[in-house]
Amino acid sequence: MLPRDERRFKTADLDGDLAATREEFTAFLHPEEFEHMKNIVVLVSKAKSIKTFISSPADMFANEEGGPEPDWVITEREQFSDFRDLNKDGKMDKDEIQHWILPQDYDHALAEARHLVYESDVDKDQKLTKEEILDNWNMFVGSQATNYGEDLTRNHDEL
Repeated sequence: MLPRDERRFKTADLDGDLAATREEFTAFLHPEEFEHMKNIVVLVSKAKSIKTFISSPADMFANEEGGPEPDWVITEREQFSDFRDLNKDGKMDKDEIQHWILPQDYDHALAEARHLVYESDVDKDQKLTKEEILDNWNMFVGSQATNYGEDLTRNHDEL
């Protein structure tokens, strides 16, 4: 882990003084948010083949000979072949990994907001009532969109 962290620190340390400013420390902690750190995010990804894409460090799935694959494995295989392995060579190169991990056209905040509305909007009117939010409080307090619930403690006119 030390070589990985050292490489990440040196990339975040824009002025090379080996002391982190607030912005440099934030870049070290959240490299996906900084343009100059994107190569570091891609380098640490190890999902290069379909086998490493599906397998996990915890070995959540070990396929026994002739045994059926769980639905999630079938879905992951389809995701890999249809959307991840863009050049269809059976593995993900650096550009494919970057496209997967750091897509250019993906808005995280909008995606999270849509997810919260979709999961909580019982009557599907695209509006959340106080009751719908309270019925799904666990989703909201676990969401970065609400600052992990902190924003829900403030008064809001829109609610």
